[in-house]
Amino acid sequence: MSTSSILRPEILVIGNRSYRINPSSLPSLESIDTQQHEVYREEDESDYQVNNVVDNNNDDDDDDDEPSCKIQVKRTTMESENKPQTARENKPSRKEDEDDDNTIDYLAKENMYVCEMDIAPTFYGVLIGKNAEAKQKLEQDTNTQIFFPRRDETGLVKIRSRTKANVRTARTRVEIAIDRSRQMQPFTHFLSIPLCQSSSAGQFKEKYEEFKKNVLEQCAEERGITHELFQQASKLHLTIGTFVLLSKSEINHINDTLRECTNTLLKQFMPTDKERFIVQVKGLEFMNDDPSFVDVLYAKLQLVDQANSNRLQTFLDRLNEELQSTGLMKQKFERLKLHITLMNSLLRRDDSGLLEAQKTSRGRVKNQERESFDAKKILRLFGQFDFGQIELNELQLNIMHQPDRQTGYYGRESKIILKPIK
Repeated sequence: MSTSSILRPEILVIGNRSYRINPSSLPSLESIDTQQHEVYREEDESDYQVNNVVDNNNDDDDDDDEPSCKIQVKRTTMESENKPQTARENKPSRKEDEDDDNTIDYLAKENMYVCEMDIAPTFYGVLIGKNAEAKQKLEQDTNTQIFFPRRDETGLVKIRSRTKANVRTARTRVEIAIDRSRQMQPFTHFLSIPLCQSSSAGQFKEKYEEFKKNVLEQCAEERGITHELFQQASKLHLTIGTFVLLSKSEINHINDTLRECTNTLLKQFMPTDKERFIVQVKGLEFMNDDPSFVDVLYAKLQLVDQANSNRLQTFLDRLNEELQSTGLMKQKFERLKLHITLMNSLLRRDDSGLLEAQKTSRGRVKNQERESFDAKKILRLFGQFDFGQIELNELQLNIMHQPDRQTGYYGRESKIILKPIK
């Protein structure tokens, strides 16, 4: 066993609760069938984010004075509109009840504690298990009763026990199992900043088409260089994060969090029109170490702001941090790598960016789907190509498998305009 598993255990953050995950008898996820899913595959999720968070104990004192964008968290333990009558004033006086956990109710008539959880049916399988073995083991380990909605019915999962501590323990085990299962699912949504969807993007789009034309004319003899590698101009964007959203309530939760947190952050990072996010797009980089075998070639960008060039990076990192706290993100990282993907070997198979991908047991696309290309000449001739300036003026929560045929971009659940909040 690695010493890092003891000294630096896995940390799971759900809402405003942080869990240290120790080896346990959580429901196994290895039995989840690997099957084909329709997946947005512009690039591997890990390609655009760095510094995977392992230790949550390194608090940054510099953030203490910054406005918080914390909103009232909609936990996974949501209350039912027609829940049984509760009697908090008559519950037993126990030390365990001194905490203010308002997601667990006391039913006086039954002398029971109950927690109701809004769980997407996709996760029922891993929680119940074959012949209900996982459910029974969890109930035995925590001395609780767990009730799931009947098949073809919607409703809340209920955890009941004589003590609040047992309910809390079972809830934690359920949330950890859900989080692990979520990480193995193909992501369903992504948060993006589109680049060529506004009327002001004409010059940037022209420069991209010029770059594409020059590469195909001057580098066509290089290994693997074909027109299929290039992203459609209408789909150029910055990727901020990916999500596994499997129910309407999860989608609504992300939309609410995104809207409230963005508005709060804009007041700090874009107080006036002078602080709008205008970026200079210039220069090329690639994702791996060898320019002869490149899978993703992307353009670099920098905020045009001499006073605070890190303002955009900080804004998006803070937004990403808040979205991570929902527990609904596909992967959880500390710092975004801002870039614009221009060429991608995965696009050989499907120029829409939506690929039928055979998933591995860890939710990854198999490596043989990629065919790299030689980018040495591209980098030599166009390594400092200037795509000009463009304003980043909106955020979109996009849907993987529903392209918008009218705009040429990806379908969306919601859109937020990036402008000063009056």
